[in-house]
Amino acid sequence: MKVLDRPLQPGDPVAIIEDEAVNRRATGWIVEEADFTPVPVSRIPASLDELFAEIEDKAVAVLCDHRLGRGGNVSYYGAEVVARSNRRKIPAVLLTSYANSDENSSIRRWRSDIPMLLSRGADTAPERLAEAFALAGEECRGIYSEARRPYRVIVRIQSCRYGPEGVVAECVVTAWQPRTTVDVPASMITECLNMPIERLVGKRLSADVNIYSPTAGELYFSDFKMGPGVPSGW
Repeated sequence: MKVLDRPLQPGDPVAIIEDEAVNRRATGWIVEEADFTPVPVSRIPASLDELFAEIEDKAVAVLCDHRLGRGGNVSYYGAEVVARSNRRKIPAVLLTSYANSDENSSIRRWRSDIPMLLSRGADTAPERLAEAFALAGEECRGIYSEARRPYRVIVRIQSCRYGPEGVVAECVVTAWQPRTTVDVPASMITECLNMPIERLVGKRLSADVNIYSPTAGELYFSDFKMGPGVPSGW
């Protein structure tokens, strides 16, 4: 795919990655209303490399559903597609009906490279899609809004529990909202620290977090490390 050094323009081809035909058609109409050219991907390959090879030279941007494995052998989520596309400097937007249910789990894992999450139905106006692509394009060119800029801060693991998609760590980010817990997939933390999440409960870690995010769903976390210990006497 061609890496753009400019904002998307009317007529630019946008790959639509959606496993359900009815949603693929509906998404194509939204893309057309936003003045882009829809390029539907009717077959979702088993691997991400195959997927990007499928749309290579056909599109300059990506619009992707989140849950792609229905009725097939796809092992990845759309959030990973969008994140990897944006890392490649190909503007990509995530559009899903499961924004509310998945934003703290499978979407959170990739949120640092998903500039804007669109909820199917509520956010499907062409103007919102154009706004999302503009934001993705800016981040691909290294321009970040204050709400998306990461800061190195302390994250405390308050507790952990089992959720629908595995163990979830309930975290407190004092620099964001000190009285609010935020769900983070425990594997995001344990993969960085090589330590069971149970041993990290009560510990203070450091991580890159966009602390000026207006909502918990838009928070992202990356690069967890052990934080400073609590001074004696506290």
